[in-house]
Amino acid sequence: MLNAMKTDLSEFLHLSKDALHIHIGIGLYVIALLAFRRGPGSWWPWMTVLGFELANEAIDIFHHGFSHLEVSGSIKDLFNTMLWPTVILTAARIQARRSRGPAAVSDSRAANQT
Repeated sequence: MLNAMKTDLSEFLHLSKDALHIHIGIGLYVIALLAFRRGPGSWWPWMTVLGFELANEAIDIFHHGFSHLEVSGSIKDLFNTMLWPTVILTAARIQARRSRGPAAVSDSRAANQT
């Protein structure tokens, strides 16, 4: 049923399944950002997308069976879904670290050691 829905959505939007993974990944990420009221540097929205993608791949494996397990396809789907959420998370965390400056980073390390 889920595979039929994905195929129908792909055909309706005139997108490949790879492009569909990319769009759904970024869409879920934005929805999770809003739902959790967290910034893009938070792990929670990223982990939400990862959870959905892992569940999707588990459903695909269950649907097709282990005898038709295609690991390379699952890895490609995982990569396509997680690419942009990972880029945004990484950029936000780097930007936050830079905006605190080197003094703030060394102060926080000293505070963590006590």
